[in-house]
Amino acid sequence: MAEPMVSEAEATRAREAPHLHVPRLVLSRDVAGERVLDRIADVVNKLIGSMYLFVAITVGIVAWLFAGNIVGFDKTPWPLLLTLLNLPQLSIMISLQVSANRAQRASDARAMADHATLVALHELSKKQVQILDGQNKVLDILEHAVAGAGPQA
Repeated sequence: MAEPMVSEAEATRAREAPHLHVPRLVLSRDVAGERVLDRIADVVNKLIGSMYLFVAITVGIVAWLFAGNIVGFDKTPWPLLLTLLNLPQLSIMISLQVSANRAQRASDARAMADHATLVALHELSKKQVQILDGQNKVLDILEHAVAGAGPQA
């Protein structure tokens, strides 16, 4: 919860001094946790979400199906193969939820950084409108002064 409070303070600073605001680039590694479980989650996330694991499992399944009959260690490969493939599904589902939670945290941090930048831009645009209104008033005064003076020869 510390991250949103820091970003809310950033948005407040952007509102008060928009010309001093510097947009922040927030990457997933910027919001990565420092605890041991966070590091383990990162490793599991990279492993489970990699194309290498997908290819390895696919090659393993095909090899099991063909080698089981040829070598003879599994004459009916489907029951044992499906059992072995279903065992890790629960932990994979949990790791997917962990990955989604970590992605959500990174997305929230990006949203807060973007919000602070948008607040600064909004405040700057409001100041620009005030300046333009002031310039229009000055131009109106000048036009009335020139029109009131009339042509002088």
